Amino acid sequence: MRYLALALYSEGPSDHRFLAKVIYRSSYWLCATLGRSRVEVKEEVIDLDAPHKFRQGSRDTRILEAARAAIDTFNILFVHSDGAGDALGARDNNIQPAVNLITQELPYAEIGTVPVVPVRETEAWVLADGDALRDAFGTSLEDDRLGLPIRARQAERITDPKQALEKAFTATLVGRKSKRPRKTSQYLELIGE
Repeated sequence: MRYLALALYSEGPSDHRFLAKVIYRSSYWLCATLGRSRVEVKEEVIDLDAPHKFRQGSRDTRILEAARAAIDTFNILFVHSDGAGDALGARDNNIQPAVNLITQELPYAEIGTVPVVPVRETEAWVLADGDALRDAFGTSLEDDRLGLPIRARQAERITDPKQALEKAFTATLVGRKSKRPRKTSQYLELIGE
């Protein structure tokens, strides 16, 4: 049996909460469905961040040093960057320089790298699954009442997905007196699951 450990360098903690769950589930499904041998995928996706002394460095240096610091703990490094409307540009400018640096500086490590680039923002992917939102928010409101797209692929066309997610969440609070958290970011892990 082979073992697979995953790491994620994301733009922020809320991105990590959502993406880590999606990355684990996707990796597990791929290995179980398409794998040629048995693979055990470690459930915890390691949250990488640059060591303190490199936090003011360039993005590619921060990613390299985060990978170097955790080198023996993962096999595949997922690197996230929001596309802000230009997913290819984000990959080429925000991820590929770090991949090149890792390949150059850590050739012995045999790290697989995978870019994770939403067309706009991670929140667009969150908006693509109305059922997951309803489950996490504890509501039965339909997609149209939540302001969600009719088709999942339309979520990437939403200009401000963070605002759209916030509006969907606010719609679930109307008429409720609840002690639920007031930030959508607190639900991202549940939605990712």
